[in-house]
Amino acid sequence: MGASILIVDDEKSVRNALSMALEGKYSIITAEQGAEALKLFHQERPDLILLDIGLPDMNGIDVLKSVKDKDPDAMVIMVTAVEEVKTIVEAVKMGAYDYLVKPIDAQQLFLTLQNALESRRLMDQIRVIQQPCIDRYKFDLIGQSSEAKAMIEMGRKVSKSVDTPVLIVGESGSGKGILAMVIHYSGKADPGPFVTVNCGAIAKDLVESELFGYERGAFTGARAEGKKGRFEQSADGTVFLDEIGAMPLSAQAKLLGVLENRTFHRVGGTKEIAVSSRIIAATNTVLEKAVEQALFRKDLFYRLNVVKIEVPLLRERPDDIIPLAEHFMAHYDHKFGKQFVKISPEARTILLRYRWPGNVRELRNTVERIILLEDGPTLLPEYLSSITNLNEEQGQGFKLDLPRDGIDYEEVMKTVIEEALKRTQGNVLEAARFLNMPAYKLRYRIKKFGLKN
Repeated sequence: MGASILIVDDEKSVRNALSMALEGKYSIITAEQGAEALKLFHQERPDLILLDIGLPDMNGIDVLKSVKDKDPDAMVIMVTAVEEVKTIVEAVKMGAYDYLVKPIDAQQLFLTLQNALESRRLMDQIRVIQQPCIDRYKFDLIGQSSEAKAMIEMGRKVSKSVDTPVLIVGESGSGKGILAMVIHYSGKADPGPFVTVNCGAIAKDLVESELFGYERGAFTGARAEGKKGRFEQSADGTVFLDEIGAMPLSAQAKLLGVLENRTFHRVGGTKEIAVSSRIIAATNTVLEKAVEQALFRKDLFYRLNVVKIEVPLLRERPDDIIPLAEHFMAHYDHKFGKQFVKISPEARTILLRYRWPGNVRELRNTVERIILLEDGPTLLPEYLSSITNLNEEQGQGFKLDLPRDGIDYEEVMKTVIEEALKRTQGNVLEAARFLNMPAYKLRYRIKKFGLKN
């Protein structure tokens, strides 16, 4: 016997008709009420559920929620007497695979079941393939500093909600993309596809078709068969909108509609398509300033800014430099077949003193180059000559005599910010310009240090 299917419908005639149509191909279980369906689901663990929305004891949407809470990978097809878009969109958002409208066409029923079960089979295969990524992108790889831990905790919380948009801000190379992947792979057992869109690398007139796809004949040069956009490609997964500040205003308006309604239309199309993807946006620019300059929509900024996670600069979390260097060293040891096992004390000092303008990406690239070109077992200071020279160049513009017994880095940072706020009479924007620092980063530190402006 084939896959097992649980049919849930309060109408006996519908249950009988569906059972007769599917007998011989599938193992059939039936229920006429929601509570009974949930009991059978827990006992029998069917491969697929055909679930009527209108049940006498509870709403089918509530049954769907209970099923998905128990098993996020459960394959559910909703059945409805009336094609209500709002209800259908809600069901899809909660994880329903598809829906059928009564009276159910037999050909459509078999096709939908076949596609759903094939999708389930592929999901199981993808889970096996994705497991190395799931293991790799763990929260504990990001860092051990207080700044990293705050970022990790925020990411951990937001990973549980697919519907909540996330805005990640930070300098280039600070790890925004890595954090997005961590959120994606930590959210659920089957994270689905992770689709990246570099908004700054797509031609202005192609952004909408890339994001939302297009129907055949939508414009000159369009494919005859049409094309799925990134939102469809990332179904039940995550779409990562990198460099969101570079998105043209025309596409921003359509993205706002997606965030508000969780639906969109392909370019040249009329069919409403539900969005089941998590949306994560990232930027290394100050979007508040872009809003002031009318380069970014204010309403879109507020919609994206529901949860904002700031990725601190590497030089602002020195406690993470050595652990990250050791992590990259182990990774490239394995990749290149080397045997580096430790970092010498002198090399550690160089790594900690360097300001890392390229952030985590620069640290990773530095370690990769060393492991590839040198031989272990110890990472020595002479292997770091490139950043040693840069350290000397950086030091020419600003001299600072440090006491022999060291300093409290956090206290120095707090003192510098206090002085900048005094000089600007508490004006955060002016103080940020004085410190050559993005305003959102300065606000973060003012809050962190408990300062008044």
